Amino acid sequence: MLKFTRLDEKNIFEIKDYLTEYGGEFCDLSVGIKYMWRDDFKIDYAIYNNTLIMKETTPEYENAFYYPLGQDVDGALEKIENYTKENFIPLKFCCIDNLTTEQFVNRYHAVHIENDRAWSDYIYDAEKFKTYSGKKFSGQRNHVNKFTKLYPNYKFKVIERSDFSRIKEFLDEFNAKLEFLRWTEEAEQQKVFELVENMFELGQVGGLIEIDGKVVAFSIGEKIKDTLIVHIEKALTKYEGVYPTMAKEFAIHFADSSIKFINREEDCGDDGLRISKLQYKPIDIKEKNFVCVKTLFDKIRPPINIRVGELTISDHAESDKLDYYNLYMDDELNKWWGYDYREDLGDKEPSPDYFFSFQNALKAKKEEYSLLVRLSGAVVDNSGCELKENSTVIGELVLHNFDYFGGVEIGFRFFNPFQKRGYATISAKALIDYAFNNLGATTVKTRCFKQNIPSFNLINRLGFSLAYENDTHYFFEQKRI
Repeated sequence: MLKFTRLDEKNIFEIKDYLTEYGGEFCDLSVGIKYMWRDDFKIDYAIYNNTLIMKETTPEYENAFYYPLGQDVDGALEKIENYTKENFIPLKFCCIDNLTTEQFVNRYHAVHIENDRAWSDYIYDAEKFKTYSGKKFSGQRNHVNKFTKLYPNYKFKVIERSDFSRIKEFLDEFNAKLEFLRWTEEAEQQKVFELVENMFELGQVGGLIEIDGKVVAFSIGEKIKDTLIVHIEKALTKYEGVYPTMAKEFAIHFADSSIKFINREEDCGDDGLRISKLQYKPIDIKEKNFVCVKTLFDKIRPPINIRVGELTISDHAESDKLDYYNLYMDDELNKWWGYDYREDLGDKEPSPDYFFSFQNALKAKKEEYSLLVRLSGAVVDNSGCELKENSTVIGELVLHNFDYFGGVEIGFRFFNPFQKRGYATISAKALIDYAFNNLGATTVKTRCFKQNIPSFNLINRLGFSLAYENDTHYFFEQKRI
């Protein structure tokens, strides 16, 4: 299983090379962003076969995975899939581009896709920022011309460590005039100088504009492959035209011949910021998709009520607590079930309430969907003695081990007096039909212990084919025709 480490200011250097070599598709896949927002957008990471796996938890969602970065993407995706199954958490991906989203649609049985315009990255032609040439950029040119006319002695300077104290003075003045309207604004201001102080260790580039020795604007970013990402751009607006001038100078000095694009990040849903970013004429507003992979469990629409002759396969109710208790307490029956309640309860006394709650918890985690098999009318044994009357619970069927590719496993157990009567065959066949025809399953699977000859024979009667085996079990499957 993958073992994750929480990203912090020290171990960010363990993932730095993966981001600079394979990242950059979005600003989120950059060292600067991961460093600045490590406390608010909590990142856990693992390295598998020279591939970076990251999962993120934010105020809006938990445990959403980024697309793996590295040499073995397919292997990493498989590891992610296994991790979510083993930990019973939904398989979710964040910050996925449109092309990769299409690949996920083809890879998985069903996906739900969302994106929020507020978090799309604004992508620009780098050369346009160096000159602001063309009619579309006349507004930016006019602002720059006005700035250079008002402040002909301004200077652009590549940031050095000796400039940090002056940048701190600038930020004190800049922040004193702000009225924070969103949590991201205030949070960002608290993190900006921290990035400045560590910019060289983190591989960032930066420049400032000064007038008569006073810093009036500065910008920090980083280069990843063919893109210059602008993480920070701050200016004192009383110096008219300073923002377009800062953006142009930053491009001139850092968008060298290897840089084709400038990523000026998101607008975070701020109307004013959106207008500003659009005025610079982006060549792309790059959507970040949130992809949630669905299993067949998500297609189940309770209540389930399958009638087959005198048998009914249906959801459990409060009145079924004692029946569940009897199922779990039958040691002879459960030696082939693969679960012993003592593993969880230990020395505690089992009760009908416990087993009923246990089943509901499995359903809540989308781990297992239990169905009871009921027999209508009077039931007699081979000697002619009546056993029970009217809607008797005779066993259980389960849908479990839902995979991401349209597969599901079924299990079955029946009380001893109702075995060898054909009930298991009839009800299991009905559940298989439900999985294929109602849920749209691509594969139905099952298994049995090698010593369990009755189950082996039942599985063969149901039309399953042997898929593989290990030391203890046979594993079977049916494919959708």
